[in-house]
Amino acid sequence: MMKKNQLVFGLVLAIIFSVSVAYGQALTPELCKQKAKAAAALVQAEGKAAFDKIRDPKGEFRFGDGKGYIWIHDMDGVMLMHPIKPKLEGRNLSKLRDSKGRYFFAAMNELVNEKKEGWVSYYWPKPGEKKSSPKVSYVVKVQHGGDSYVVGSGIYDVTIEDIKAKFPGDAVYEE
Repeated sequence: MMKKNQLVFGLVLAIIFSVSVAYGQALTPELCKQKAKAAAALVQAEGKAAFDKIRDPKGEFRFGDGKGYIWIHDMDGVMLMHPIKPKLEGRNLSKLRDSKGRYFFAAMNELVNEKKEGWVSYYWPKPGEKKSSPKVSYVVKVQHGGDSYVVGSGIYDVTIEDIKAKFPGDAVYEE
């Protein structure tokens, strides 16, 4: 019994440590890509059952000192889960334009339909702000059952040129 308790305690400590390390890390494009891929794997395995885990404000999918998060939309452009702006959930965003006129959710879906995953640049307000800022997001298409999902995470104030230099083999949406 003692070994089982020690094992459980060790697992709990490992989870707490991994969450606190990711939370304490600076938000980078690498971290966004890593977390988007991890969340996509979870959604592929669990479908909608994974949404609450991904939405958890104290969970592993809030990272980069709290600036990083994961959202999920479907291939019709309907937002299924957004931990920062839950009012978007259930809305079809395929016709939503950024401040430069780009249909960025449509761009994300176009990219993942063609390449399965990659980067899309657009303008979006930082959490707590109304003014739009440049943002680059990594998006991944996953299947669970008969449903298709787009899992994404982004970072502000990074250019698409920065992404191309850092990830030369990654797909990048170009208009």
